This record gives sequence, structure tokens and C-alpha cells, in this order.
Amino acid sequence: MARKKRFKSTQLRSERVKEIIREHYEPGRQDRCKLAIYRTKVRPVIGISERTFWRLMTEVEAELPPPPDPNQLKLFD
Repeated sequence: MARKKRFKSTQLRSERVKEIIREHYEPGRQDRCKLAIYRTKVRPVIGISERTFWRLMTEVEAELPPPPDPNQLKLFD
């Protein structure tokens, strides 16, 4: 599947959102969940809608490799 062309401003905004999420996100804490980070950190600084934020989050998660499964058997270990 071919990647869509992304404008430079969209790429920069995406990088800023990724950086903010990496700094503040902590799984398991409701005050540090992605929605709370959007409301307190991203929206005041970048000024994007919640829908755009979640679209960027799916792009971020698609770029990250999946974590290794501890139950998966290894072939050459």
C-alpha cells in the first residue's frame, strides 16, 4: 500500500505530537492518558482537533514495530 503524500507542516505537527506524547504518556495513569495529554498539553500548544490528534496517533502507532511476544518460540536461540 502506497503512502499518502504528506505536507511538510503535517509532518512537523506529527513530530511535535509524538514528542509530547513520549514525554508525558504513562500507561495505567488516568491523569497521564493520551486523552488527558491532548486536553492539557497538545490542544493549547498546537491547536488541533481531537479527531486530528487520534488520526496522528494511529499513524504513530503504525510506524512503531509491534512489541515482541514473550510466548512466541524462538528459532535460533
